[in-house]
Amino acid sequence: MRTLWRFCAAVAAGAAVLLLAGCGTPTDYSEIVTFTDDHGRVCTAAVVVDQEQNEGDDYEISSLDCDYPPEGQTPGPSRYQPLPERDAD
Repeated sequence: MRTLWRFCAAVAAGAAVLLLAGCGTPTDYSEIVTFTDDHGRVCTAAVVVDQEQNEGDDYEISSLDCDYPPEGQTPGPSRYQPLPERDAD
């Protein structure tokens, strides 16, 4: 009987720890970012920012939509640049 009581106490303590760990304030938030790439395309991205994963912010792009330049415009050379930094408020 005593072993059963200890087992139940351990399960209750574990459940309390898991419950309290999951009740913290969320560190994720979403942003909509718009930018123009080197080809003149206007791009819109839905970005999820997680501040808890690393020491800095962790960005994940969940969707990206780009429109090509209007007719008559010549795109620039192909280049890669990281996602633009967001403005600090």
